[in-house]
Amino acid sequence: MVGLDQYFGTHTGNLKIYVGLFKVGSGSFTSFNSNLAAFSGSYSAFGSSGTFTIEVQLLHVQNASSGTCKVTLNDKTDASAAYTVAGNKFSLQTNLNPTPIDIYVSQGGTQFDGVSGHNLWIGQWS
Repeated sequence: MVGLDQYFGTHTGNLKIYVGLFKVGSGSFTSFNSNLAAFSGSYSAFGSSGTFTIEVQLLHVQNASSGTCKVTLNDKTDASAAYTVAGNKFSLQTNLNPTPIDIYVSQGGTQFDGVSGHNLWIGQWS
């Protein structure tokens, strides 16, 4: 069975948010288990600031490499998103984002590629 814990790095404590090499904010996972990952944080970058939330909840595992899930980005929810797993990447296809979002462990943290056109890293870099 697919478990989200395989695709997320550090998920405890106060974590930093990076876009490329630039620290843009911080936050924490408000919920985390094998079927649910919810992150909330704040950012200040690119001339704007605000809050950022992402939540992924597995709903139905079709097989070892795909299924359906509920995805929330900020204040919008897609209750019929799909995911696929290939190697070490968990890929979300949702109508909330123009491209798939790839999630995987990177440098001890969690890499999110393709969120609103940006690649984010969340972890405990000093």
